[in-house]
Amino acid sequence: MYLRFIKYLRPYWKKEVLILFLMALSSVASLASPYILKVIIDKVFPSKDFHLLVKILLILFSINIARILISFCSDYLFEWVSNHIMLDIRKDLFSHMIRLPMSFFDKNKTGDMIHRINSEVNTIQSLLTGSMLRFINGILMITGLGVALCLLNYKLFLISLITIPFIFINTLYFQPKIRRLIKKSREKDADILSYLIERLENVKLIKIYTKYVYENNKLTGKINEWIHFNLRNVVISSTTKGFSTLLISFTPILIFYWGGGLVMKDALTIGSLVAFIQYLNRLYDPLRDMMSLYIDIVRSSVSMRRIYEFFELSQELSETDSSNSLIIHKSIEFKDVTFSYDSNLVLNKLSLEFKAGKVYAIVGTSGCGKSTIINLLCRFYEKESGQIFIDGQELEHIGINSLRKKIALITQDNQLFHDTIWENIKYGNETAPEDEITKSAKTTGIYDHIMTIDDKFDSVVGDKGTKLSGGQKQRIAIARALLKKSDVVILDEATSALDSESEKQIFNNLRDIYKGKTMILVSHRLSAIKEVDEIICMDKGQVVEQGSHEALIETKGFYYSLFKNQIE
Repeated sequence: MYLRFIKYLRPYWKKEVLILFLMALSSVASLASPYILKVIIDKVFPSKDFHLLVKILLILFSINIARILISFCSDYLFEWVSNHIMLDIRKDLFSHMIRLPMSFFDKNKTGDMIHRINSEVNTIQSLLTGSMLRFINGILMITGLGVALCLLNYKLFLISLITIPFIFINTLYFQPKIRRLIKKSREKDADILSYLIERLENVKLIKIYTKYVYENNKLTGKINEWIHFNLRNVVISSTTKGFSTLLISFTPILIFYWGGGLVMKDALTIGSLVAFIQYLNRLYDPLRDMMSLYIDIVRSSVSMRRIYEFFELSQELSETDSSNSLIIHKSIEFKDVTFSYDSNLVLNKLSLEFKAGKVYAIVGTSGCGKSTIINLLCRFYEKESGQIFIDGQELEHIGINSLRKKIALITQDNQLFHDTIWENIKYGNETAPEDEITKSAKTTGIYDHIMTIDDKFDSVVGDKGTKLSGGQKQRIAIARALLKKSDVVILDEATSALDSESEKQIFNNLRDIYKGKTMILVSHRLSAIKEVDEIICMDKGQVVEQGSHEALIETKGFYYSLFKNQIE
């Protein structure tokens, strides 16, 4: 798992080596001060050489200036590398997620996905850059200080190591508990984010039911659960750090006891003892940082596992053929197709055929499988059994991207991005020239409205198109689909927000544009589908009737009952 993320360091290894080199220089420079203090105490003061004192102080000042410059350069490089690593991980995770099957998005909360792609990636970024560099810098500092301490007095150095094994045992003991609490805290944090997103998306529902207090109490409960796990984590983390700090603080007492005796016996100079204590105090900072770093590593390991769970999931099947030039010019056939949502049977050995050049409408009661047919055709989901053919070729043998490039789908949701009208329409074909974008807007009847707005095509539609009416959003969604130049166009309740006259006009325009191609309408409004070539009536996952409006009315069967109920 760790190797999966270490690869993000490789493109920047030269800059990382340079950062380490600068950090090593800074560490070496920091080791000079205690030794210079020793020289001043043991040599300069006894000799009363003022000029030597000035020279030494100038050297010390120069070293500090150099450390500041080195620190500036290393901080800038660190930030540059850190941000690029974050970009790479987030980009790869997002790219992987949007290629996962629709079932993944059905099972996972939006807030949890956003939390992983944002907060968890930030934590991993901190580990791969800050924590790792802190670790290496800590090792360099501890090594350098260890050598300095050993050179000053190896016996005192060995005494100072007495507490190290106890610190190590203390850290290992608390590790599993800290990891469990961090995992719980992350899950609760993601749950809060999901809750907030869901509530803000449905704020009208909260207002109409006046659930202000109810929602506030529910959010308070979730936050209190998160606080509970955070506080437990703080208690355990503080306990392990506090115990380690206690052990570390015990070391100078031993050093003063043993070293003071050596000074009194003239076996050690006062300058050497002061320098030793100075170095020892500097050793505590990287040791304490190592303990904090340990908590960071545990926290990052939780984030890595949560992100790795997504990376392990299989993407939609990639292209299995070279059918980039796929043209659907004959038929689409479903043969004994069965499909279930969570063990609920939706399509039961369904068989039907869509011939190119015809306009079809699929009707039926809610839950009969109308939209499921579209989902299987677009391969948002995979069928359980049966076969689906396009021009005699099985759907599984056609690359997903090749297939979807030939299908224009407009749904009732009319998904629009928080962007300009121009960019939302252009999304259908990024290379479309201006005249084609304008033409598609005119075809769907949205052009005249756009021209009345101050910013015209540059007007921002708002989050999910909140600045537009339902009908305007549908017209923009249809205009976007027109740019795709597909062989199959599917309107799944795509004109439900339009009046009958506008709906009829758009339908006639689409029929002219897609002449000779396949058009499929899914609608509950039966008055909108009278003029289609064939109406497919569905009930309980099967086709129960099929024919023209006139023929089905004359039969007085399932379709006749639906039509009569709507009229009444």
